Amino acid sequence: MAKIDNLKLFEFSLNSPEPIIDEFYLKNGDLIISKNPKKPTDLMLQNVDLIESVSAYSFSKKTKSPATAQKALKKILEIIKSKNINYSEFVSFWSVIDISYSIFCKMNDKEKLKILKNITEKYIELRHGTYSIYGYTPTALQAGKDAKAHKESGNLGIYKVSKILNSRGFKKTNNESIKKFISGKKKYIESDKKGKKLFKDLLKYYKIDFKWSSKKENKMPDFLIRHKDDIYIVEHKHTKEGGGGQNNQINEIISLIGHSENNKKIHYISFLDGIYFNLFANKKLNQGKILNQINNIKNNLKNNKQNYFVNTAGFKKLLKNL
Repeated sequence: MAKIDNLKLFEFSLNSPEPIIDEFYLKNGDLIISKNPKKPTDLMLQNVDLIESVSAYSFSKKTKSPATAQKALKKILEIIKSKNINYSEFVSFWSVIDISYSIFCKMNDKEKLKILKNITEKYIELRHGTYSIYGYTPTALQAGKDAKAHKESGNLGIYKVSKILNSRGFKKTNNESIKKFISGKKKYIESDKKGKKLFKDLLKYYKIDFKWSSKKENKMPDFLIRHKDDIYIVEHKHTKEGGGGQNNQINEIISLIGHSENNKKIHYISFLDGIYFNLFANKKLNQGKILNQINNIKNNLKNNKQNYFVNTAGFKKLLKNL
């Protein structure tokens, strides 16, 4: 068992704030436009064609040329099948009229043309003229990509925790048997994904009730870690700001450390990173919702001495003290 007081570890975490920019969460910032305007990328050229096709459709409607309009519409459809064209001004506009690009892509061409006609006409009505006056620019493509970088987060949190565990000598054993998992001193599995089956088998092996999961629609935690005879079940959250959904997630991981097993070698760890954690250390903000969350954390830690609530620095310190 870790020779460290859980309340003192929480205080250590509070005094070791999360970095404003965490290297683990840097997204793919690659350029999709050229640094040299004289050497445009394929995407830039496709977007120029897209803008011209929208203009052609607009002109054909004014001149009442249905054949030309249909030709322009088919050209638009062809272009918006291109990779990364969803970052264009045209497709970015779709969210304004509540049209999903991903769902659109799953339709057949007949359905697409029907919907695209409505989209294009509304785009011409609300955006195309204004954008034309100001001037379309390839930088809008890059800005569109950067604005959606948060969708690239994926499993960065899992990657971060794994890297920290690896640096302390723990071995990932997602696909191994119980026999192999219990051999050696330091092992871990990513229990929510690849190691889900082994995680369930280990719950039975160690006779862990894991009641928290049954109250969360049988939700799996992120990690199960073994150090010698001690088992640590870890739920990790990366949170930058509050809000309804985020608050529910924070309250969810706070509730994790409110559970105990009869076997005191079974530990629950709530690992919260991201700058939201820093609000807990800000005395000026320790009121209302934040104060309630801090009090709930401390009460759960007092009542469950074998559990831990940590941030990045606290998690590293805990592993170091095992």
